Amino acid sequence: MSDRRTQPQKGFTEVEFNSEPFLTDFKKIYEGMHASGCPFAHSKTGDHYAVASHADIMDILKQYDVWKAKYGPALNYLESPGVLVSVDPPEHTFEVRIVSSAFSQEVFDAMIPDMEAFVNEQIDKVYDAGEADLHELLSIELPLFVIFKLLGFDRYDEDGGDRFLWTRDGIIASVGLMLVPPGEAAAMIESGNIEQVRIQALTRTSELFVKHLTVSKEKLASGEWQGDENLVTRFLTTPGPDGNYLSDDKIIGFMGFLLTAGSATTTIMLSNIIYRLLTEEGAWEKVKSDRGLIPIAIEETLRLDSPVQGLFRTNDVPVELGGVQVDKDTKVMLLWAAGNLDPEVFDDPMKFDLDRDLSKVKRHLAFGYGTHFCRGAPLARLEGDVFLRVIFDRLKNLRLNGEVEMDKRMPVLQGIRKLPVAWDQ
Repeated sequence: MSDRRTQPQKGFTEVEFNSEPFLTDFKKIYEGMHASGCPFAHSKTGDHYAVASHADIMDILKQYDVWKAKYGPALNYLESPGVLVSVDPPEHTFEVRIVSSAFSQEVFDAMIPDMEAFVNEQIDKVYDAGEADLHELLSIELPLFVIFKLLGFDRYDEDGGDRFLWTRDGIIASVGLMLVPPGEAAAMIESGNIEQVRIQALTRTSELFVKHLTVSKEKLASGEWQGDENLVTRFLTTPGPDGNYLSDDKIIGFMGFLLTAGSATTTIMLSNIIYRLLTEEGAWEKVKSDRGLIPIAIEETLRLDSPVQGLFRTNDVPVELGGVQVDKDTKVMLLWAAGNLDPEVFDDPMKFDLDRDLSKVKRHLAFGYGTHFCRGAPLARLEGDVFLRVIFDRLKNLRLNGEVEMDKRMPVLQGIRKLPVAWDQ
C-alpha cells in the first residue's frame, strides 16, 4: 500500500487537513469548494482525495459493493481486524445485530436518572464559585461517565487513580493519528512528537480492556454477574444470527471503539451546543424558555459544527470521482462537516437557525449515513438533552467568562478545548 495513488487534479482544491491554515479556516475552505462547482479536494501529504458535496457523499455511501470500510476509517490502511466502522457486510451485519441487542433505547433510557444525578453532582462541586471551565467540568466528564457505566468500568483504579484522566489522554493520542500518513505514526512516537504520557495512556487503556474482559468471564462463570450486567457481558452472552459469538479480539476492539467514538465526539457536541447558544443572539433564552427547541438546538449544532470532519472509504474497484479516474484501493475522505454546509441541501448553511424544519436539519451527516450510521446517535442526543435541561435549571444567567480555546490536537475532529463560563447564584 506504499505506492502513491493520487495526484493534484484540475479543479480539485489542494488541502492539507493537518495544517494550521485548514484547522483555522476549514469552513471557509468548504464554502469555497461548494462555490467552485467542483466539491472535491486532494491532499498531497496524505495521498488521498476528499468529497465535500452532500449528494456525492450520499452516493458513495450507497455503493456498498464499491466503497469499502475494510481498511478502516482513518488514513492508514488497517491490517488487523476491525469492528463496525472498519468492516463490511456480512461481517458488519453480524456485529450490528449483536450490538443492537446490547445497545438499545431501553438501556439508554434507563440511564437518564444516573446522567441527571451525575451532571448535578458535577455542578454542585463548583456552584458556589460561580464559574468553571464547562468543557472540563461536564463536556468531557459526562460522556466518559456514560461509556464507563455501559462497559462496566470502575472510574477509579485500585490505587485510587482517576481512569477518566488517562483514558482521555489515550483517546487524544489515537484520534490524533487518524490523518497521519501511513508509516509516519511510529516515527512521530519515536521522535517525541506525541507526548509520552499519551502513549502510556494508550497502553494502560489496552490493559484495562484485557483485564475487564477476563474479569467479566470469571464473574459470568461464577454466577456473580449475569448476561445483562454491562455491554461486555452482553457481548459475551449474545450470539449472532448464526449462533456464533464475538471473539475476544472483537470485544476488546468494541471496548476501544465505544470508548473513543462514544465519548470524544459527544464531548465536542456538548461544548459546541453551549458555545452556539451563548454566542448566537437570543438563542440561549429562546431555548431555555421553550425546552421543545432542545432537539433543533442539538441537530442544528451537529449540522453547523459537526464533531467529525470526515472518515475514509476505500474503493474496491477503479472508479471515477469528479471526472478523475481513481485507482483501486485509494483512500477517499467523506467530509461530513462539508456536506453539512452544502447550499444545495441547507439554505444559508453558515447560519445557526433554530427555526429550521427539524426533519430537514436531520439530513445532516454528523452521524454518517446508511449501513455505517452511528449506532450511538440516540445516546448522544439523549446526553445532549439531559445536559441542557440540567444546566438550564441550575445555572442562572450563564455566560462566557474568558477566551474560548479551540482544540487542534485531533485534526479529524473540530471542537473546543476550554469553555470558561460564569453564572449568577
